[in-house]
Amino acid sequence: MPMYVNAVEIDDDQVFQEMQYHPAATREEARDNAARALLIRELLRQEAMEKGFLDAAADTKTVEIATMQLLEEEVPVPAATSQACRHYYDHNIERFASARGSKLPLPFDTVKDQITDYLQTQSMRQGIQAYVLDLAVRHRVAGFDLAASL
Repeated sequence: MPMYVNAVEIDDDQVFQEMQYHPAATREEARDNAARALLIRELLRQEAMEKGFLDAAADTKTVEIATMQLLEEEVPVPAATSQACRHYYDHNIERFASARGSKLPLPFDTVKDQITDYLQTQSMRQGIQAYVLDLAVRHRVAGFDLAASL
């Protein structure tokens, strides 16, 4: 069954071809993962065109670069503060054991950079997910329930 992002069709052959990049426990899960990836890629491509980051004749590499530029501009990622890092450390202290089987945690200063990176990554993922959901509402997506799959 074909899917659409506005007037652009994504057919079953494209989904089946994309499935090789989305290994999963079942064929249905791999298909859903591939379909989601193709829909998101097309949503971002169309938004990048709308915002002037690329033109319709762009090659794959240019689309990837434009997509990254779009996300960098449109998805705010707040910096992880020392206070947020400390809060995460205090509430997840068991994750910071000094050695396998040890109950003693590593000092906060030793793991602060790792926590900062982790919180930044989580913030970025949540921001991108919210942005993609917003795009899905603003554009016409048919043939797949993108919101339910995220």
